[in-house]
This record gives sequence, C-alpha cells and structure tokens, in this order.
Amino acid sequence: MAGVSTAVVSYTLNGRRGVSATTRERVLRVADELGWRPATAARSLRSGPAAAALVVVHDQPFGTRAAFPLDLVAGALQTLGPDTLTLAVHVAESPADAAQLMDRWWTERRYAAFVVTGVRVDDARLAALRTLPAPAVVVGAAVDNAPGTWQHVVLDDGDAFAQVGSFLAGLGHRRIAMVAGSERLVAPARRAAALEAALVGYGIELRTVAGDGPERASAALRPLLSAADRPTAIVTDDDATAGLVLDVARRLGLGVPWDLSVVAGTDSPACYLTAPSLTAVPYPVEELGRATGRALRAVLGTATSRRAVGVDPTEGAAPPSGTVPVGRLVVRGSTAPPPGD
Repeated sequence: MAGVSTAVVSYTLNGRRGVSATTRERVLRVADELGWRPATAARSLRSGPAAAALVVVHDQPFGTRAAFPLDLVAGALQTLGPDTLTLAVHVAESPADAAQLMDRWWTERRYAAFVVTGVRVDDARLAALRTLPAPAVVVGAAVDNAPGTWQHVVLDDGDAFAQVGSFLAGLGHRRIAMVAGSERLVAPARRAAALEAALVGYGIELRTVAGDGPERASAALRPLLSAADRPTAIVTDDDATAGLVLDVARRLGLGVPWDLSVVAGTDSPACYLTAPSLTAVPYPVEELGRATGRALRAVLGTATSRRAVGVDPTEGAAPPSGTVPVGRLVVRGSTAPPPGD
C-alpha cells in the first residue's frame, strides 16, 4: 500500500537509516491506517523465551493481600526458570483498563499467556479472556465453565478460616464478628462464608461488617465495639485491618486480648510487631507463586499440544485446578478466652 519494498518497510518500522523522511512518513501513515502493530512474539523467536503478563489491578491498596504481586512473581520464577518463560508485571487502574491492555497485547502477539489475580465479581479481565484463545492462569478463584486454555490456582483459605471458627469457639467465644474485605472481590466472600459455616456448627451466628479501606473499617468498628452486646472476638480479612482493630479497641479502652480477641486474616511481619502480637492465618504467597509458575507452564504446554493436533484450544474442560494448603493457624498474644471465662 505504501508502494515500497518489504525491506524499506522493515527499515522504517525498526528505525534504521537509509530511508528518506518522505518515504518514512508515508510508510508510518499507512501502518497507522491499517492498525498495524509489531508481532512481539515473532521478534522474540531470535531473542529469548516466550513471555506472559501479570496485569495487576491497583484499586485495592489496603492490606497485605493487595500488595503481594511481587512475592507471587518471585515464587513463580522459582518454577519457571530463566530460560523457560518471562513473566512481566503491569499495573492497571481498573479491570476494564486491564482488559483493554490484554486484548491489545494479545492482538500484537506480545504475550503468550496471561495471569489474573484478585478476581472481581463480573471481572472484565475474565470476560475479555473468554473472547481470546489466550492461555491464562486465574489465581485466587476457580471460575465456572472456564475455557480449556485456563488453569486455576487457589489458596485453601476456606479451610483456614474454618480453623479460625473452631479455635475461637473452643476458647469460649460466642459473640464473634468479621470485618470482611471488599464486596467487589470474590475471595473475601469465600473466606467469610467458611468462617460462618464453621461457627454455625457451634450454634454461633457470625456478625459481618464491611471493611473496604481504613475509613470504612473504622466507621464500622466504632459502633460495633461500643455496643452493649459487642463481640468478644473479631476476625479480619487481612493484617492491616487487624492492626486497625487494635487501634480502635485501644481508643475505646478495650484491652486485647482480655476484653477483645483479634485474629488477622493474613499473616505478615507486621503481625508479630504489634502489641500484642496478632494471631493470624498463614499466607504462603511464595508457594502460591510456585504453583502459579507450574500452572503457567502446564497451560502453555496444553494449548500448544492441542493446536498441534488441530483441536481448538478453547474447547473442552479446563485443566485441573491447583489448591495450595494454607497450614495451621498461628496463635500469638491477641487471642484469649472471653471476659468472665
């Protein structure tokens, strides 16, 4: 369309010398009119391994769970190896923005697969991936009716929060509340449901309040802990919110653990630096990363083999999900029997 040779197009698009300014401008204009993008995967055939993208949505800045992608990548690289696959991390402001990036990058063949974390309700990233024949690893949630090019890696935090319920009931607590995470995320609802189901077995009704961000959590905690029938134990979705509970309790004159027991839904170094140190649910993020790396290798191999035999890689059941055990509750100084026991 530009009326020049393939070599001139190549020189122009790669910024090499030997092409006049007029010709360069014409080639670039035609490329723009055609919506042309470089095939990054083709360029990488001579330069190194394939690449996958982890597109992080940074709209949940509160808590360790919101800040874990680099630890996840560190774990994944342990199983990927330097000569197997490059895992790139990108940050988007919303799932919709991330979906647009993923669609564009797949069209450009920039990445051979995608990793999705922090799954939202009605997640635009998953909707976009369903329209693409792109291999993907979904971390933190198992998606129903997933394409055959997807794998799922989840923490068994349902079992962990069931342990929390049994532990608190065993201490004698009967008034228990949970400061849940964002309603936009899938995982917090799963954890709250597991805790509630465990407590039902002891005849205990769980009170749940929203804790999406420090302002909202503080606003919910003050009336909850000031009531005559206030809970004697509070469970949070992450470590940052547990620290906030300690602060609000102190301001209200409540002693932890004697007046109030606190359990953090995510263990981190901050949990044993507080006073008292926080009983917490383990959070093996590096093991989750290693499982993600294994799933990424497997899903790429599955997609390649299905294409080799002429099968649409998006058809059929998704590969089996991988579940990473969380381990036993870490008991520290923030939990004790309720007042009067």
